[in-house]
Amino acid sequence: MKVGFEVKDHVATITLNRPEKQNAMDSEMYEAISSHLSQIDSNDDIWVGVITGAGEKAFTAGADLVGMHGTAEKAEVGWSSPRPTRFDLGLEVQKPLIAAVNGYCLAGGLELALVCDIRIASETAQFGCPEVKWNLLHGYGAQLLPRIVGASNAMYMLLTGQFIDAAEALRIGLVNEVVPRDRLMPRVYELAAVICGNGPMAIRMTKELALRSRDLSIPDGIRLYQALNRLVELSDDLEEGTRAFAEKRKPEFKNR
Repeated sequence: MKVGFEVKDHVATITLNRPEKQNAMDSEMYEAISSHLSQIDSNDDIWVGVITGAGEKAFTAGADLVGMHGTAEKAEVGWSSPRPTRFDLGLEVQKPLIAAVNGYCLAGGLELALVCDIRIASETAQFGCPEVKWNLLHGYGAQLLPRIVGASNAMYMLLTGQFIDAAEALRIGLVNEVVPRDRLMPRVYELAAVICGNGPMAIRMTKELALRSRDLSIPDGIRLYQALNRLVELSDDLEEGTRAFAEKRKPEFKNR
């Protein structure tokens, strides 16, 4: 199976499993990853998603150029669906996503990491947007990258196609932490457990507020906050959270 999927303790893990090809993604894998992301978004028993790559060499080296571009006929020009169904075309996931980046994280692989909210890298990780070397565009990633690392750092990566190592990725804010290779997955699951210990509805609404309000004025952002907060106030988990606070115990959230 090229893309693995498992759920344990409210955490879903998507594993790109094509290590002999540095986890390069063909059309089938793009569809499978996107389908699993949609499942994470819709399944109430899943509170956090983790994405990683099998093997030691790569998170994913990006799209399989032969499988995705080299043999394909030219597509007709036209409008796509207004509701994206692929992660590289704007598919939205309300649940928190964590990328566990081991080895190469390039091109479409970087786009996959960029759609995650938190990125943890091993010391051997390398990041890059080499599409321009092959006369291709780093499409969705070119829109996300400047928001995360700033315009100057993004342009350096996008226009040169050169790779950066884990230390540089940490310096420019592309990743949140750099850890030894054998600590990568344990650290990612530690963070997932911390997030799962928080109120799941509050987590989802917080992500929604943070992302939606980027392009809003402060007054409009406050209105969005009030609407989202009303949903949280009506939840059973709010009652449990306030009761647990008063009783000085850990809350037992049910995601309802």
